[in-house]
Amino acid sequence: MNFNKSARPVIMGRNGMVSAGHSLGALAGVRVLQEGGNAIDAALAAAFVMAVVKPEACGPGGDLFALVFMKKNGKVEAINSSGPAPARASIDYFREQGLKSVPTSGPLSVAVPGAVDGWLELHRKYGTKDLSRLTSDAITLARGGFPLHLELAEAIEELSSEFPWVDRCFRQPIGEPTPGKLIVQKGLGDVLAKISLNGRDGFYSGEVAETICRTLKAEGGVLAQDDLQGNVARWLEPLSASYRDYLVFEQPPVSQGFMVLEMLNIIEAWPFHTGELSRTDSIHYQVGAKKLAFEDRIRHLEDPAFGDPKIPMLISKEYAAKRRDLLADAIRRPQTAGAALGGDTTYLCATDRDGNAISLIQSIFAAFGSRVIAGDTGVIMNNRLCSFGLDPSKANSLKPGKRPAHTLNTYMVFKGGEFFAVGGSPGADEQPQTNLQVLYNIIDLGMDPQAAVEEPRWSHQPGTPPRDQVPEQLRMEAGFDPRVIDDLRMHGHKISVVDRWSFGSAKVIVKDGNTGTWMAGADPRREGYALGW
Repeated sequence: MNFNKSARPVIMGRNGMVSAGHSLGALAGVRVLQEGGNAIDAALAAAFVMAVVKPEACGPGGDLFALVFMKKNGKVEAINSSGPAPARASIDYFREQGLKSVPTSGPLSVAVPGAVDGWLELHRKYGTKDLSRLTSDAITLARGGFPLHLELAEAIEELSSEFPWVDRCFRQPIGEPTPGKLIVQKGLGDVLAKISLNGRDGFYSGEVAETICRTLKAEGGVLAQDDLQGNVARWLEPLSASYRDYLVFEQPPVSQGFMVLEMLNIIEAWPFHTGELSRTDSIHYQVGAKKLAFEDRIRHLEDPAFGDPKIPMLISKEYAAKRRDLLADAIRRPQTAGAALGGDTTYLCATDRDGNAISLIQSIFAAFGSRVIAGDTGVIMNNRLCSFGLDPSKANSLKPGKRPAHTLNTYMVFKGGEFFAVGGSPGADEQPQTNLQVLYNIIDLGMDPQAAVEEPRWSHQPGTPPRDQVPEQLRMEAGFDPRVIDDLRMHGHKISVVDRWSFGSAKVIVKDGNTGTWMAGADPRREGYALGW
């Protein structure tokens, strides 16, 4: 591993590590580790806090995915806790409303929320601390308040004038959303307390469920209490593929995690790791692999209970070889899919002294999700239903009870059968692109985890439908060598240079195989922070 000078130091520890989307989340997780909790306990404590301090990005009204590695059983497991479409949400219903697509906000954009079921299932299977302890920091911050941070302030400023719920619950109580002001969410704190006390029934039944469904019905939504009765969380076999001497695990469908593996399979043929390839060529080939993988996502990805996403084929080395032959044509061919919405997500990872690890991502999709908040509960409902299309002939078309294709994905990496790294990032269509680049930085370039997440990144548009059409472009953060940008233009890429800290918010934890030391990085692009002990 090469240690590079970076804006932040690499965070190191011997007993455990948490890298999360806010310092208060990382702190909550590390406190639990210090009290003897394991990595899953720490991640849950951090996740509950993130639901409070990043309400625009995640919470009980959203979804959750995680990869879990427990050293004792030596297995990587995936949990999918993304909610399905309500029973009344059908293509015919939306067409009867005169709609050509699922709205991107409002009551008709809401899918069944799955995050709470995911939290509770992780705790049931692998948690060692009482749920009351794991929720305690989050409840205290919700009821007592926390200082408004810049990202949340900007989201409130941007959306409160257009969406009454955001204005009523976030701007009106504090006035001008200036960073440092105290944000209090008593209703959300009460909901977390009900979950802590009553488990699933504290959210999916009783007063909270009634308030959610009553609010949505009054606004014109279709989510009903019957939709909340089935268990959402499912344990699944993760996907995996080798990349050089490493084994990379990813989320299975409905996650788009296969794309990371497909892209790695495609680029594996080039000697990125030997120093023989120029920076221009490495980006050129990675962008081509991205275009091919996104084409496959649009063509195939959907809920396996309703169709065949053809994942074994898509992550095979044989298929990668065939796709690699089309790479030059893919780079020249215009890509015309629309841009996805949901960049407002939060990711965290945790490890412990026993070698356990978890890679967890949770989201309400767009900023403040559907922009509908369930009465006085403070629960912001997701807008994940808008991921569906209304063309029944296409993959990922809307059906009642079907889970929408998800941008959310997380990864773990092993080398020689031993745990090596865990990581992920928010960012919608930028998620797999960011994950690809961070893995390239760590595996091929040998960067330390903090340098790997700080390195300038690129993002190719467009991504996934069904939204507004956007022109094709390769956006590159300031910080790339101008000669690389000029050379990429010579290769035919339409480039725009953007702000230095634009894409994603990666977090990663690496284990040094020689010393056993945990090393973590957290992205300065958002509020990310890593802590260890």
